[in-house]
Amino acid sequence: MKFVYSSAYQVDIGTHVFPTHKYYLIYDRLKQEGIISDSNVFEPEKPHTEDLLKILDKEYLDDLLNTRLTARTFPSEMPVNKGIINAQILCCGGSYLTAKLTRECGACYHIGGGFHHAFSGHAEGFCYLNDVVFAAVMMLEQGIKKIAVVDCDLHQGNGTAKFFEKENRVFTFSMHQEYLYPKKEKSDLDIGLDNGVEDEEYLQKLDFALTRILGEFNPDFLIYLAGADPYIFDQLGSLRLTLEGLKKRDEMVIIRAFKNKIPVCVVLGGGYATDIEDTIEIHCNTARVMATAFPPKAREK
Repeated sequence: MKFVYSSAYQVDIGTHVFPTHKYYLIYDRLKQEGIISDSNVFEPEKPHTEDLLKILDKEYLDDLLNTRLTARTFPSEMPVNKGIINAQILCCGGSYLTAKLTRECGACYHIGGGFHHAFSGHAEGFCYLNDVVFAAVMMLEQGIKKIAVVDCDLHQGNGTAKFFEKENRVFTFSMHQEYLYPKKEKSDLDIGLDNGVEDEEYLQKLDFALTRILGEFNPDFLIYLAGADPYIFDQLGSLRLTLEGLKKRDEMVIIRAFKNKIPVCVVLGGGYATDIEDTIEIHCNTARVMATAFPPKAREK
């Protein structure tokens, strides 16, 4: 498998619950473990403006490029800051590169991405640009016929759902805490969970969803948003998944994709554990599962 990473993802956003330094910590730990090497990690490039206009309204993109506080940028819960905006623009390039590398080798992990609340015309949550949408749009242009977005972040992927609501080549699935931000859009399949859901119920419902998606939609490409925030000790949610439960979640998605010969592109999404070490461990477990599911012989094909 391959990895995409940039040190530019770590941005000073002041006192904030979103730890942008998690990206380096994930990269460093996986490198120490030998899962990442100099030969399997790739640096993203910023997308061209004309490509960003495939997912953004012209006026909103102009606001972003000029760092303007407007009705379109104001809904973000991030500072309207050039460094943050540039990092998320670069992140779109990162998720697109991850998708391209996934198509080549079967599996790629983006140490970044998952800004699934951003809409074409405005920011939401911690998200200015939706890199999941960008990667999917670019892959459709390159001939991928059926993409499934499996979003297992704590929060519904509302921006993704809205963008693809009339696109039958993309199946959007979100499993999230129901009584929580954001205002919900309609995915192709939504599973809204009650507060306090634990591992067993979560995994049963995910199993049902994957069976339906793989059986009925039969995608030839999968984008997996592996959020760390359904964790029991996450600061922003009330789900109660354990470290082991989240690892089993990853195994369920990734191993099924491998067995069905579906390339799987992973982006990270949220993670706000009280102890950042837990967030790092959750995200690293996703990479460890991928490295096991997609062994070297599979990657060489």
